[in-house]
Amino acid sequence: MLRVTVLALLISSFGSPLAAAQRAVDPLIVNSEDPTELQQLAVQFIPTNQLGQALAALHKSVDLYPENAESRMWLGVVYTQLDDFDAGEAEFRTALQINPQLTETHNWFGVHWAQRGDLVRAVEHYRAALDDPAYPRISRARVLVNLGNVYVQLGDVEAAIPALSKATRATVSSNDPLYALMYVSLADALIKNGRPQEALGSLESLAVLPASPRGELLRGLAHRDLGSNEVAMDHLRQVLRLAPRSALAEQALEVMHQLQSSESR
Repeated sequence: MLRVTVLALLISSFGSPLAAAQRAVDPLIVNSEDPTELQQLAVQFIPTNQLGQALAALHKSVDLYPENAESRMWLGVVYTQLDDFDAGEAEFRTALQINPQLTETHNWFGVHWAQRGDLVRAVEHYRAALDDPAYPRISRARVLVNLGNVYVQLGDVEAAIPALSKATRATVSSNDPLYALMYVSLADALIKNGRPQEALGSLESLAVLPASPRGELLRGLAHRDLGSNEVAMDHLRQVLRLAPRSALAEQALEVMHQLQSSESR
């Protein structure tokens, strides 16, 4: 992605600078003079990818209260999503300088470094977050999933599995996206570690949710590794139905071709 400044983002979204000035900023942001309220508005804009609005709210929050560590942290999150890594890094560092006890900053700084491809630094910040004994249990589970997935990327599956297993011990609602993510991540690591039966056990926790392409692909891989080729093919076909023309579908097709080739020998 291109690096995007606030002005460039507003211009690209709304046309000329004049139009941006007149139309870009949400009235809730314009009318608020409360830095905490502005920060909360920004957090609501981020999940819907309204990053221009989030930046406007956070910059106004920081203008009103420069020592607001949480607003600085969220600025780091938004800049990271925009691939403006230098700006994101600066905001995370400022947040930690203002409040070294704001543990959530370490989680997001870890995400930042993972997105930049510096997985070693990502691990350092995830570990720093986990070192806080007062960090809430559900937040720890999120960090453990992030840490486990980075270990998988580093090729250290042995280290990934304990972190991901520990994450699944947290009580998480099945409606929370973290629920599926932690069981899928654990199953993926177990398959990579040659433990397909345990992977299927992890995937059983997804039975309360609708079938997902990722879950079906992992079930197919686990059954393949167990030698249950017909069952594996059924799950791989399900990937093609759920997510045609996707990267997961391409992977499923590749495995299906391998299974068909092995059977024809």
